[in-house]
Amino acid sequence: MPREDFLPNIDEEWLAKAATLWTTPFADTPSDRVIVDPILLSHAATLFRKDTKYFWQNPDEAVRMVCNACEIYDITPVGHYLWGDYWGQDYGAKLKYTEKSPPVIDEYPLKEPEDVDKLEVKGPEELKDGPTFEKHLTALDTCLDEYPDMFAPVTQFNGAFDIASNMVQAEQLLMWLIREPEIVDDLVYKMAEHMVNANKVVADRYGMNVMIAGSVVANGDLLNRDQIERFNFEPTCKAVKDTLKAGAGPGVYYHLCGEHKDDWDLWTDAPMSPFTVFQIGYEDGEIFPADKLVENFGDKATTLGVVDTSLVQMGSPREVYDQASEQLKKGKDSPRGFILGTACECPTYSPVANIHAMVRAAKDHGQYERF
Repeated sequence: MPREDFLPNIDEEWLAKAATLWTTPFADTPSDRVIVDPILLSHAATLFRKDTKYFWQNPDEAVRMVCNACEIYDITPVGHYLWGDYWGQDYGAKLKYTEKSPPVIDEYPLKEPEDVDKLEVKGPEELKDGPTFEKHLTALDTCLDEYPDMFAPVTQFNGAFDIASNMVQAEQLLMWLIREPEIVDDLVYKMAEHMVNANKVVADRYGMNVMIAGSVVANGDLLNRDQIERFNFEPTCKAVKDTLKAGAGPGVYYHLCGEHKDDWDLWTDAPMSPFTVFQIGYEDGEIFPADKLVENFGDKATTLGVVDTSLVQMGSPREVYDQASEQLKKGKDSPRGFILGTACECPTYSPVANIHAMVRAAKDHGQYERF
């Protein structure tokens, strides 16, 4: 959909209020309640009769859909487009597109241990002209040009182990982890170096950068605590530290997707800037309690309390509303601010009513009392 097919502009009154709600945790801009950020990506396409494949293949149109969806839902006014977790393409991976899910890696670039040894990390100039940034920067440039008040220079990584899983088939990577762990050590630290170089690309282009770090694949469903610490936490923290030292921040968003009962406490020692958001998905199969999140991270970062993504996709509006309300009551007065979101990306085919239920809960129960 070209620009002229959308509304002529985002409503200025809505945008001003939403921007105030969004920036309250980071700046001296008082507002009355918590804002909602359901990590809206390809779901936005469904509002414009497009499918997931179309969304990911057309980054300029995708970011227009996201920006307009933000106004429709009254959520965080940021033009998200997080293409960057398919960094394998830059090293030779091939992607496969489907109509109903994000693209997946169909052919991995690394197959044997010697491939890891031979792998040379690409520098910022090479990455800037590579396939990942071709799409990612198209989206960011479109947002900056057409929706400048909704622009945020976000770079998507998750963790060093997550990027490694885009280089090597998961079964192979896990086999190396057990039988030849030193190979995985080498790979994840190369991916940490890659993270720093990619952050530099965005910071050099836009003057700042918000990096997404943390863990998606490296969670308690696949790895034990020691493995998470060695192969993801430590190299990811190094990448964040090196990025901040290089002036390629200052934003850091720790997104811990999946199960983290056995390792969440490691992350209390993760490097954080004054512009850090912290989110944890699940603990022992249940959503991570917002009050526990605030207790352990609230004095260091803006906390993002979550609603179960499965509930958002399959539950009733009342179930979503009730869970969101409980999380809001527990977390809304976090010392550095609180955001309500989903445990991971908003499922593409979530009912509109369920996303509205999260926003309604924030309006009903997210009023600040002490923050």
